[in-house]
Amino acid sequence: MAFRLHTIAVGVCVAALLSLSGCGSDSSTTSEGDPHDLSATTSETSSEMAEVRRDRQDIIDEYEAALEEARKTNGAGTPALWTLADEDTTIHLFGTVHILRPELEWRSDAFNEAFANADKLVVEIDMESEEGMRAMARDFQQKGLYQDGRRLSSEISEADLAALNEALKPMGLPTTVFDPMEPWMAAVTLSVLQLQNDGFDPDSGVETILINEARAAGKSFGYLETASFQADIFDTLPEDVQKQFLYETALALDESSLMLDQIVEEWADGDVEGLGVLVANPETGGGEGIYDALFVERNSNWVPLIEDMLEEPGTIFIAVGAGHLAGPDSVITMLRDKGYEVEGP
Repeated sequence: MAFRLHTIAVGVCVAALLSLSGCGSDSSTTSEGDPHDLSATTSETSSEMAEVRRDRQDIIDEYEAALEEARKTNGAGTPALWTLADEDTTIHLFGTVHILRPELEWRSDAFNEAFANADKLVVEIDMESEEGMRAMARDFQQKGLYQDGRRLSSEISEADLAALNEALKPMGLPTTVFDPMEPWMAAVTLSVLQLQNDGFDPDSGVETILINEARAAGKSFGYLETASFQADIFDTLPEDVQKQFLYETALALDESSLMLDQIVEEWADGDVEGLGVLVANPETGGGEGIYDALFVERNSNWVPLIEDMLEEPGTIFIAVGAGHLAGPDSVITMLRDKGYEVEGP
């Protein structure tokens, strides 16, 4: 359980990380809106998670066990790329990491050719138009900050507060900086700060690079969901689950950059199976309720949108978090289960 929640902080949560970092710039299409209320999905895991308060070594041991399993498989040596096509439409699907070290070289010739030939770039949410940026700021602030006068330091336990204080010491930040934040927002912000302090840069994230290049090349844009929907994934977690999320993030914060480096290694190698073990399966994805909300439901929402794209003549490049294209409930698996021939690993 500890590793699962911590994985959200350093891997799956990256959509929120990018939003909070304020990357982006210009666009042309919009998404359909928020299809679900996630509270019912995540509440079923509340009691189970609230009972667990593991120590730092438990978190590290669980992670290392998953990493050992992930390293039993290998990829082709470059990030994986898939292709779905019919008579007049070609759709490329590429799994991304939203925040990377600037020096990492991850592009392949196959990737460059597929992206250059695309007429349209589709990403998870609008991160590049002024309207999209305003929506991200508004939605994450409204959902991630207390609106009723409560303060984080008064809402969490003494043990949780002590873990947060200890995590903040190397940064030289007081806990009061986090007081306006709900626990999930504090956990995500804490992760962002640590990753950035250790050399990760949201401006080097795959989506940010692709958005800038697509805009310069005159490509059109599309989006699969809204910032409000993404914020709801975390905001609708029961409070006790949010508090454990913050506690475990703080407890092993100094390990988070190493963990993300190792996840990125699996991604850069194109090891889809290994990436699934680390990020996108029910055992390491936060428990069934959170895993469903983060992956299964969203992937299920996206598949019909991708099917609709086959009605658009031309070439479309879809870039979404790599966890959505790995694991037993990936977008790729769902498309193949519906009878589509998807080329790729």
